[in-house]
Amino acid sequence: MKKILLFFVLLIALKLVNAQTFPAKLKLKNLEKAEMLSVPFENGNPEASPAPGDYDNSIYSVQYTTNPNVKEAYVINANFGAIPVGEVQKENSAVFQPGAFMKNLGAKTLTGAKLQCVLTHFPLSGSGSTKLYDMLSAERLDIEPDSVRGLLNEAYDLKNGKGTGRYQYVYTVSQDSADNARTDNTLTSNTYVTPKLYSKGRINPNNKALQITQYWGGGTDYRELMFPFSFSNGEGLTIDTLFTAIASNEGVADIYVEGRLYKFTDLNGNNDIDNDEMELVALGSITVPSTTGGNFVNIRIGLENISSSDPKYKAESGVLYFASLMYPGGTKSIFNGYDMVPSHRMLVNTKEAAQTLQYEDYPYLSVRAQDGATGGPDMTAASLFYVDLDGSTSASDNEVFFFPCAMALELGGVVATENPKKDANIAVQINPSPAKDLAQIEIKLTNPSPIQLELLNSAGNIISSERINQNSTIHQKSINVASYPAGAYIIKVNTNEGFVKKSFFVVK
Repeated sequence: MKKILLFFVLLIALKLVNAQTFPAKLKLKNLEKAEMLSVPFENGNPEASPAPGDYDNSIYSVQYTTNPNVKEAYVINANFGAIPVGEVQKENSAVFQPGAFMKNLGAKTLTGAKLQCVLTHFPLSGSGSTKLYDMLSAERLDIEPDSVRGLLNEAYDLKNGKGTGRYQYVYTVSQDSADNARTDNTLTSNTYVTPKLYSKGRINPNNKALQITQYWGGGTDYRELMFPFSFSNGEGLTIDTLFTAIASNEGVADIYVEGRLYKFTDLNGNNDIDNDEMELVALGSITVPSTTGGNFVNIRIGLENISSSDPKYKAESGVLYFASLMYPGGTKSIFNGYDMVPSHRMLVNTKEAAQTLQYEDYPYLSVRAQDGATGGPDMTAASLFYVDLDGSTSASDNEVFFFPCAMALELGGVVATENPKKDANIAVQINPSPAKDLAQIEIKLTNPSPIQLELLNSAGNIISSERINQNSTIHQKSINVASYPAGAYIIKVNTNEGFVKKSFFVVK
């Protein structure tokens, strides 16, 4: 059913929706502008707009930051730049809701203002195209000069599409009278359905190049940039690799970062995220080579499964995940890449108004505080940041940053073989975690056995290995971690019956 969207209320605080969503109150965090490193947004030379005249309908867009070339179009974009094809094989798992704001830039009232959306499929290889959806709003709006009105069209379920490919959607606004300036009446955007890519921002599926238009961040302290997502049809997929881009004022050489995958389980049933409900299930890391010159680098991090003996983490359907790039802090500032073209502002606010908003709809989450008890991210401090454009030191609605992070996941297929002895009745406790000096490890076995105890870093490299020949059901070991860099580490316990892995954190 078509609806007229008269106004979008741009709310920042999220409301409790229902038991099927996972709401959280997002605290806004000011951007560290004093240390900002920005790459000029390059999108060609801006096209000169003719004088509006009496009648000029336009897709409403607002300049974001002081760069006149950076404009945020107030249209509804998909909440993904690329999704795996399995996500379009079930009804209502990938639904595109067209909608846009229109602004009357002319001198006279517009009558019969309407919105058209055309969705076209293009194959990933080869030629040809298929028009899937062409909807002209049945409603007509009257818009006074310098006023803004909005329309929603009927939603389109990508299950009815053509599988993998590029999905191009074109918005066009018009009205009864001839338009005196038509260069701002149309907006084109694209999203992809791919065999095994998942991203928030735009990505080229052929070479897996992220579309990065700006770097934001700054500071030398701990932070995690998180990419919330879920699968409606994830069986058979593994989560293999995280790739993204970073920058630094001091040069990117020798910067250490970790790729993490968290699984959320609502253990206490309160429909909110508590820190101890964030399970680290896959981990990887990279240190940018010391020979790397310049201030920017694209990085790929292989993710090792640490929740079972399978080498790669097997995705589950209906589970909320957070892919994360973690910087433990250091001597260099760090900035993350973002795609400042497909804004998620209208999507988030439309879903919030309909009480269907979920974490997966957010373009990113930023966390700059660690939980003292778990060593993981403090989700009570999870935020969207804002850019203080007016110098008021507080966030106004239009200053909140709703562009997606430039971060993607590469997925794999089913793990071919599985260790039948995985977990092997082994219980491992590590205290404290996070640890600063000593980590006390206790291993309890169902059946007496000697053990091989290995300590691995987040890249999966063995730091130490020790054989304990005592044939016992309880083994204890202390590890001095005072000299270890901050980050995540893995204890691997091998017995006669199998092995298990457990992670813990080191903080400074």
